[in-house]
Amino acid sequence: MKFKGYIYQFIRFAFIVLMFYAAIHKLMDFTQFYNDLLNSPLFGNKHLARFVSAFVPIVELAIAGLLISAKYKEFAMYLVSGLMLLFSLYIIWIMKFSADMPCSCGGIINNLTWQEHLLFNTGFLLLGILGIYIQTKKQRKFYKE
Repeated sequence: MKFKGYIYQFIRFAFIVLMFYAAIHKLMDFTQFYNDLLNSPLFGNKHLARFVSAFVPIVELAIAGLLISAKYKEFAMYLVSGLMLLFSLYIIWIMKFSADMPCSCGGIINNLTWQEHLLFNTGFLLLGILGIYIQTKKQRKFYKE
């Protein structure tokens, strides 16, 4: 495996750990996650907060599983990058309209400020984009041969 292959595997592993960690933490402290979403100006409706609080951890676990899968890992890289983009846009929205709201992420990530959280998410978004670039470059090389 070449150097780019190692980088790609590192990115996959980092996302697998992040998605499992985030999902498990949300499920273990489900009531807190739901209440944080309920207090959010964006998800303040109890039905929407209930749906999102159940849907997000399921999606995170599903993406982690797809990243583990040899067959769906490329598709999962697009999904996880899209999810990180959505999370980043949510953070930007919070910073613009409700900066005093607590983070609903939990764990060590919960201790970050909104600005630090945005940097964290942006870093993972850039890793996702790099992972997509590496996999598409690898596929293009494969098809040329």
